[in-house]
Amino acid sequence: MPCVYLPTGIPDGGEPFALPPGAAHHLRDVLRVREGERIRLLDGRGGACDADVASLSRHDVLVRPAGTRLSLPPPPVRVTLFQCIAKPARMDWLLEKAAELGAAAIVPILSARTVARLREREVPERWLRILESALCQCGSGWMPRIGPALAWTDARAAMRAFPGPLFVGALTGQTVPLARALAAHADALAPGRDVGVLIGPEGDFTPEELADATSLPQAVPVSLGNRVLRVETAAIYALANLLCAAEP
Repeated sequence: MPCVYLPTGIPDGGEPFALPPGAAHHLRDVLRVREGERIRLLDGRGGACDADVASLSRHDVLVRPAGTRLSLPPPPVRVTLFQCIAKPARMDWLLEKAAELGAAAIVPILSARTVARLREREVPERWLRILESALCQCGSGWMPRIGPALAWTDARAAMRAFPGPLFVGALTGQTVPLARALAAHADALAPGRDVGVLIGPEGDFTPEELADATSLPQAVPVSLGNRVLRVETAAIYALANLLCAAEP
């Protein structure tokens, strides 16, 4: 069923209303829906409602809510991905898949070896569109929060304040396999708990950054298998394993 994200919320009542221009264009010109077709409206906060396409024109797509409001369950744990920014194409793919898997929040980090050029505190509009598209693709109902790009010192402060364990993907130093670390922290994977994952950039962390990260009180240095993974593969590997381990 086609899905539409409404960041301002789903209107109350059963009267037809016009979709935002971007959503209308996607339904009409990309998905080519027809009058009478059923779609699903998502507010990104777990709220959902089915709706019927009431009419289409060059300027508007009107939909009529149908049925009761739904409350879609969130992912089993709240996972925050602390991600050193990758090259644009790789970062785009990474964000898309992180949203589909169920990351609750993403913190982009400008580390020393970050290749992509981005200003501190910037959130590219493209990233927001990618997350919106991923939400509609998987129909999860929960939009990941994405913060502004942080310099390493600011990111370290955010990680220090993080309320749950922080699994640090590391290629060097004293690490344990991710599966073993997840088993040892099973209590932290209970529903509603916060768990963090830190993944480095293409050139990996500098020794100073890795020492910084692993010195945090809640840090758990982990290895992600015996292969050197690309940054986007490492992030998705970690998220998929963590969320799978948290499934009830």
